[in-house]
Amino acid sequence: MRNPRNSICTLVVCLLPLLLSQMHAQDFDPTAHVNPFIGTERMGHTFPGAVAPFGFVQLSPDTDTIAYQLGKGYNPRVYEYCAGYQWEDPTIVGFSHTHFSGTGHSDLGDLLLMPTTGTLQLNPGTEEHPDSGYRSRFSHTSESASPGYYRVRLDDYGIDAELTASERVGMHRYTFSQSGPAHVILDLMHGIYNHDEKNVWSFVRVERDGRITGWRQTSGWARTRTVYFAMEFDRPLKSYGHEKYDSSIYRGWYRKFDEAREFPEMAGRNLRAWFGFDMETGETLQVKMA
Repeated sequence: MRNPRNSICTLVVCLLPLLLSQMHAQDFDPTAHVNPFIGTERMGHTFPGAVAPFGFVQLSPDTDTIAYQLGKGYNPRVYEYCAGYQWEDPTIVGFSHTHFSGTGHSDLGDLLLMPTTGTLQLNPGTEEHPDSGYRSRFSHTSESASPGYYRVRLDDYGIDAELTASERVGMHRYTFSQSGPAHVILDLMHGIYNHDEKNVWSFVRVERDGRITGWRQTSGWARTRTVYFAMEFDRPLKSYGHEKYDSSIYRGWYRKFDEAREFPEMAGRNLRAWFGFDMETGETLQVKMA
């Protein structure tokens, strides 16, 4: 007759590796081994920013704005920026909310936000002369990314920018290293695979509760594509305004009305808006864009 104690011991020995493997599986986090920067160099056409599985929002930094056209012909360099980000670039233009990943053609780059300090500039500037615009230098040593999260320090402004996203909302947190006036720029002219006729129309409204709503229509790879948005800050606006880069500026009956400053509705084909705050050292500003 078999000893039941021996049978139990044999069963425990057989099941022990399975039990240990299950315990190890519970501790294992596969996302810790994901590197979102893979494919962000040259023709990889991927972006390192924050996106939820099957999310509507792909919130990521754009490192340059290369025009689709060069003179009257095609600009071959635009193909490098299908996802808006190039690892070798030394500056960041801002953080836009829609991106393709791994495609051989592109569009999107909608609703770009950029936090700044000091003198307000609404031109993005160039990689060669970043001080001529609102873009900022950055370093990969102060940049990190993991699934659903991105962080970078904007060296020219001393701002630590953090990004994350749910299925429908992009969330920003900006931490300021110095006190003084600050602005968040909403660039509705920015886009990926941009060309002169791409922007059809843009509209922005500052609601009574401080929420900003609006839309932008473009005609790129997708014809007459309209993106609607609602944006909220976690503190009241101190000031706001916009600049239009076309001939649709309204001056009123006496030609003295200034619609570009603190008028709650902004509309135009080529439009950049700004929102002003007073920030103290170490304070954070949070933004939600849906």
